[in-house]
Parts: sequence; C-alpha cells; structure tokens
Amino acid sequence: MLLAGAQAPAKVAVEFHLTGDDGAELDVHAAVDWVRTLSYADLAAAAGDCDSHGNVVVAAETLGLSASHRATEYDINYFSMLRQLLYGGGALWFEDIFTLHGYLLTGPGRHRLYINNSKTGTITGIDLPLTQADGTIWPGQGGSFPVELPSLVRDDELHHQTKINAIDDYCSTVYDMSDWVMPAPAPEPEF
Repeated sequence: MLLAGAQAPAKVAVEFHLTGDDGAELDVHAAVDWVRTLSYADLAAAAGDCDSHGNVVVAAETLGLSASHRATEYDINYFSMLRQLLYGGGALWFEDIFTLHGYLLTGPGRHRLYINNSKTGTITGIDLPLTQADGTIWPGQGGSFPVELPSLVRDDELHHQTKINAIDDYCSTVYDMSDWVMPAPAPEPEF
C-alpha cells in the first residue's frame, strides 16, 4: 500500500504476481527496490479499480516493474540476515553455540559480524561481502548463511578461514569469509 503524498485523495495498492508467465518466482528484494523508485507522479497517475477500502489497485507491471529489474540495495537482505541471527525462526536454536554480539559496516560493500562463542566467551569478527564482485546483491546472505554459521562455530571450523591481521577493539580475531560464501567460479576445463 502506497500513498501519493500526505494529502492524496486515494491510496495505491500495488499488486505483484508471485510467479511470472515463465514460472519464475518474484524477486522480492528487486520488487522492494523498484517500489523505492516510484515517484509521487507515478502514484498520482495510477488508475484502476478500487478495492473495498477505496484503494486504487494497480498491477506492478503497469507501473513499470519487469522481470529484468534486479535488487540494487543490500539493506533488506542484510537486515534479514541480522534478524535471523538475532531471533532465528523463534527460539534461537544456536544460542548454545554462539550469539550475535554486534555488526559494523566496514566499507563499500563490506560488513563485519561479531559473534560471541557461547563455549569460550571469545568474540570473533567475521568479514563478509554485502555484494558480489560485480556489485550485484549477494542473494544468500539473509537465508543460508545464518543457518550454516552455527556448524562452523560448533565444529571450530572458522580457523580454516583467512585470518585478517588487523587490530579491532571489538573482537580478538577476525576472519574473512568472502571466499567461503562466494567462492570463485571454477575454471572451465580445457580439452
């Protein structure tokens, strides 16, 4: 539901198809980023049937969304990951392994998570990318990484990652997991 200005007489309900004609699922992150591009004029010009609440209902495609749109901002994906690390899907099933101690944006396209090892009490920094090498959004950040991290901490596998020799007031050790979350593509075999 969007409002074309505080004094607008009508609200606009943008309707998204969850699957395309080709069966592809809606890229929710791309859709939210696209909504951010809509202007007052786009919403004020929207015309269509009204729902029972008086909202003008318009298909996203009518306003310009297409399958070619890609996510351009990492914030939704990033906060999805932080939400998983803070709350899980309910009770934190990994809190006996680690808890999220903090996070810090460290530079363009980079961030550092701080985790507290529940067994040792050690705070460890984990450097991760926010985007892929080409600048596109890293899609697994909000889903798979929080699920896989507990086993790496539990099995003491973090020390196999690249250690960063930098002083950080917030942790004792920092590991760069960029290659782990986004390994370089394997070279094409030569024949």
